[in-house]
Amino acid sequence: MRRVLAGLILLLGQGGWAAEPPTAAVGPIGQSIYLKGRLASGEPVRATVQKGVTLSGTDAACVQCHRRSGLGGSEGQNAIRSIAGRLLISPAQTEGRWANLAGGVADRSPYTRATLARALREGIDPAGRALDALMPRYDLSDEEIAQLQAYLMELSSTAAPGVTDHDIHFSTIIMPDVPPDRGSAMLDVLHGFFRDKNGGTRKETRRREVGSEQMYRSFRTWVLHVWELKGAPESWGAQLEAYYRQQPVFAVIGGLGGASWQPVHAFCEKFGVPCVFQDVDYPDVTGTGYYPLYFSRGVTLEAEVLARHLLENAQQIGKLETVVQVYRDTALGRLPAQALRQALQGKEGINLIDYPLADTGRLPAERLATLAGSERPGVLVAWLDSPGLKALELADAPPAGLTAIYVSASLSAMRRPDVPEPWLGKLRMVYPFDLPASREQRLLRMKAWLNARKIPLTDERTQANAFFAATVTGDAVAHLGENFSRDYFIERIEQMAETALSPSVYPHLSLGPGQRFASKGGYVVGFPAGTGDSPVAISQWLIP
Repeated sequence: MRRVLAGLILLLGQGGWAAEPPTAAVGPIGQSIYLKGRLASGEPVRATVQKGVTLSGTDAACVQCHRRSGLGGSEGQNAIRSIAGRLLISPAQTEGRWANLAGGVADRSPYTRATLARALREGIDPAGRALDALMPRYDLSDEEIAQLQAYLMELSSTAAPGVTDHDIHFSTIIMPDVPPDRGSAMLDVLHGFFRDKNGGTRKETRRREVGSEQMYRSFRTWVLHVWELKGAPESWGAQLEAYYRQQPVFAVIGGLGGASWQPVHAFCEKFGVPCVFQDVDYPDVTGTGYYPLYFSRGVTLEAEVLARHLLENAQQIGKLETVVQVYRDTALGRLPAQALRQALQGKEGINLIDYPLADTGRLPAERLATLAGSERPGVLVAWLDSPGLKALELADAPPAGLTAIYVSASLSAMRRPDVPEPWLGKLRMVYPFDLPASREQRLLRMKAWLNARKIPLTDERTQANAFFAATVTGDAVAHLGENFSRDYFIERIEQMAETALSPSVYPHLSLGPGQRFASKGGYVVGFPAGTGDSPVAISQWLIP
């Protein structure tokens, strides 16, 4: 439905605001019309398009095509022009790059309040020409149009916090539970990338001062701030706010943590700070965020991939399979278990039994046969890290009737757990990462970059993901020009994630408008005899 508003390209390609003061102050009404398609009364905005098709509410909202920034983009073959007010009233918009942002028309008369109203209601531009048929015809009052105009004038009107005339500030976030060597691995990559950004220039700083070309006027020195969190999670929000008050940043690049990322997620949303590709296993998966971008949904995604795999196998086998899932009885430990139960709820062919463990709990193998009462479990799922897996005290051989034991690649640090040899034939791992052979080829560029800068390869996942996050950030900033809008930055990343030249350890990354998890599936792998520690896919790439 986003394409139905693409006709606004002509509204902006052929006119801008006249220097006419708005009659209404900027407020929530124009914002509600633009973002939600809602009027002050709570009623939906209504509009019609080709052949009298009626649009209502969110389907008629301007944001569907022009996005939150108002700086436009593309939708299929249609160019979506900028409707940010400062570009519409700037004389520079008719020259060079500004012409592209404003519609590419060098000679256009400015819109007045009256001609804007006519364009919105009747689809007629200031010269009397009909707008594109995709442009909706809106049923808006004079006051509502004034409110919408006032909101457009505020869109991307100033540079976001963290940007000065000379610098652009970024941060990265490290939780207190991150091993020092993993934190160092990420920082080595980010510091190296920032040195490249600031050192590989051609006197852009001087050119910015004396030149007039837009490509030099947009140059900023990159500054990285490391925000290390301490203490209990309840205090992290206050710590992040204190860091931000001391030095606002344009965006957060990467970030590491083994605990719930929700406090960081909440900070990003509260202050509207883009948080770009955090490398975490417990992201906020509630779907309420706009500014945090994640590689994947972490252990929740693994649970959903496993659910699909189990259901497909149950259908193939044609019999009821008893599944016992073991997990730590903590908030984080329960997350994948709850996700698996929810994904299997109401599905035939699977009998799922939970077995929560206290932090010091142990599960001797001889008890596996009794966990399901009179049933012998066919499948064991262990949502445990490597120390937790050792606490299972697996016997020398699997119990009779056990067909498979599934573990998490994320919780196992992508490594095969240390289990007795007879168990290897039954060991399965939910693996949301690229397979080793393919990953080796895809990461050659990143490894060459590390080698050229004498940065040791100490943690492949951490360093590859940090390099991807930094590279995508750099590419997106390069496309901003002087439009240092955080919303536009997010929109550029959405378009670039799938085509980025620097891969992460996740395959098939992509972000559609509004999507916040770039990797959406995973493999189930095994460890056949003779393959050592290298996993072998026993499933296709599964998307829940």
